[in-house]
Amino acid sequence: MNRIAVHQSVLHPLDPVELVTLAEQAGVDSIGLHVASVEEVEPWWVKGIGSEMLRALVDALLASRVTVLDVGRVRLGPELRVWDGGHAYARALELGVRLGAQFVTARADPGVADDPAELFAVLDELAARYRLRPLLAVVPGTPAGTVDQAIDVVGATRGGLVLDVSPQRQRADEVDEAVLGLGDQLGYVRLPAHELIADHAAGLLATLPPQVPVAIGEAPAVRDATTTAAGADSGDPLARLTALRAAVDALLRHPRASR
Repeated sequence: MNRIAVHQSVLHPLDPVELVTLAEQAGVDSIGLHVASVEEVEPWWVKGIGSEMLRALVDALLASRVTVLDVGRVRLGPELRVWDGGHAYARALELGVRLGAQFVTARADPGVADDPAELFAVLDELAARYRLRPLLAVVPGTPAGTVDQAIDVVGATRGGLVLDVSPQRQRADEVDEAVLGLGDQLGYVRLPAHELIADHAAGLLATLPPQVPVAIGEAPAVRDATTTAAGADSGDPLARLTALRAAVDALLRHPRASR
């Protein structure tokens, strides 16, 4: 069974503990958290492992059996070459391991002259010390603006990619081809929440390997282009998350499976 996760941005402004409670009630397995490099989370995580939120969140995770899929995000910059415990990337790694996260996510920065592949390799080495696997997000306008470019950046490291899939624009055979092409470099599949609210193609992810998680979120290009966070509507957040999870179930269900 594919693990289903929801990213914090989908249900902003809920805090991480509230997100865990909602995920448990909606039957969602995991959550994804921003813990660095995002202004809206600074009040919760600015003190890093000394943050009051950390203890409360660990307690909530243990009580609910909800897990953390990933923490983010790390900027691929030259600061990675010299360890600085006060930097955002150190915060992401230290919080990630304490929260039991599987992945730490990163973005290539178009304003950095250094080779992003070299910087990602440094992040991979650092993340290994914290038992985290780094994943690179594909963000247009950056050195990892396409899947092929991101594959080049990841190279032969332990790392991988976040694969953004659009239920409204992609067919099952296109998704299959992308998944096969990435192979072991596929970290998890991310589905945009706003597309799951609309009609979608049942069975789109029916052949996705069961060990690959599926996260409900937004591709960076979509989220960053809007002024309203996905999911920041006036409706019932539990009802919305329950509906989103049901939509993902439909995408994962093979057409030949009994209903």
